[in-house]
Amino acid sequence: MTWRVALRNHWRPVAHWLVVGAAIGYLAWAAPGLASQAARAIAALDHVRWGWLGIAVLCGVAALVVYGELHRQLLLVGGARVSVAAVQGINFVENAVSISVPVVGGAGALAYAIDQLRRRRVDAALASWSVLVSGVIATITLLALGALGLGVTGRIPLDLGLSVAMLIGLAAAGVWKVLSHPAVLRRGLRRLVLLGRWIPGVCHTCSRTWALRADQVSTQLSTRIAMLRPSTPCWLGIIVLAALPWVLDFASLAASALAVGSRVPWGALLVGFLLVQASVALQIFPGGAGLAETSLLAVLLASGVAPAPAAASVLIYRAITWLGMALLGWAVYALSIHTAPLNVHRHTREPSHLLASVVQVAPSGKVAPTLSEQTETDSVTGRGVAA
Repeated sequence: MTWRVALRNHWRPVAHWLVVGAAIGYLAWAAPGLASQAARAIAALDHVRWGWLGIAVLCGVAALVVYGELHRQLLLVGGARVSVAAVQGINFVENAVSISVPVVGGAGALAYAIDQLRRRRVDAALASWSVLVSGVIATITLLALGALGLGVTGRIPLDLGLSVAMLIGLAAAGVWKVLSHPAVLRRGLRRLVLLGRWIPGVCHTCSRTWALRADQVSTQLSTRIAMLRPSTPCWLGIIVLAALPWVLDFASLAASALAVGSRVPWGALLVGFLLVQASVALQIFPGGAGLAETSLLAVLLASGVAPAPAAASVLIYRAITWLGMALLGWAVYALSIHTAPLNVHRHTREPSHLLASVVQVAPSGKVAPTLSEQTETDSVTGRGVAA
């Protein structure tokens, strides 16, 4: 095998490790400066303003709570009524897994959330749809808010910011219209069904059944998701719930800066905030560790903020939204590990079970049969339902 063939077959892991190597090199280059800034930050914490620190903590926690409510509202669209406490518990643990587990944290978080919803009698397709769509909507909302914020703070022309935000919204609506069309869904889901045969960990008996009935299964799933149409008021509520966590997260950053007596350069703070979110999304390191802090600190220093309060602001903000939220999520997991409902796999031919097994390994399907249809299938097939 020549090097060209090897590169063509393995270019994804090669690219991944090149990015990781570049990130490690950047951190090594920045490490001496970070060490000196950390010492100054600790000194600046001696004069912390506890009121602003409390606001920063409250905003950080509230952002995650509101995002959990977004999950719950999407479940209600499909007719699944899961308690607020259960959804919030799943949401906090999902966030902890995502920001603290290396490499596979994002996929692991999705798999955990879907599995926990399944244990609470939410059909697999709706559970997958609610978890995946919430993340997509939140990402699109961040992009639109970021463009709008950059325009308002003068980092880019206001007209350009408004235009980009509107373009993102219109493009998202158009893509949703196309992807939710039954014919498009059917083609995409058929590939997903056939993919189940090659995914490690998927039941071989079930995967063979899916492959034999790929056309029928994909047709049933596409028909079900096509029926899942939130009303206009519901969409407005979903968009608000998707935008509010970002606003609260940014407020936590601003309060962190105010807590150490630093002036708040709003434009630079917004740029730093967007760089932090990009670092987290890349998942090169858990929670964007290292990249997020250095990016935010560099932006604050470039905007004229003194080194000590700049470093202290970064330290407080990341301690709340990364370390604090991760610890809180794992604490919730420790409390719920013995109380979560059991879920025992049994061979079945129901279409919704297909998506459960596939998404747990490679979450990519966005389909949602109704809860009533799932219940009817369970009663006919005699499949065990989580207690």
